[in-house]
Amino acid sequence: MKGMNNIAVVLTSVGLLASASAQAMLFDRGGGLIRDDVLKVTWLKDAHCATSSGYDADGRMD
Repeated sequence: MKGMNNIAVVLTSVGLLASASAQAMLFDRGGGLIRDDVLKVTWLKDAHCATSSGYDADGRMD
C-alpha cells in the first residue's frame, strides 16, 4: 500500500510540473490569424477556411 502511495505522489507531481510548463500567449493578428508565441506558428481562426473562402467546395484541397 505504501508503494502505491509513493507512485501516486510521483505521478501527481510529474503531472503538475508538465502542466505548468504548457503556457502560451495567443495574439490576434487580425484577418483571421492567431499567433502562438511558444510554438512560433500562426493558426487560422476558421478551421474550414478552404470551404468558407470558396477555394474548394469539399474542403479537401486536393
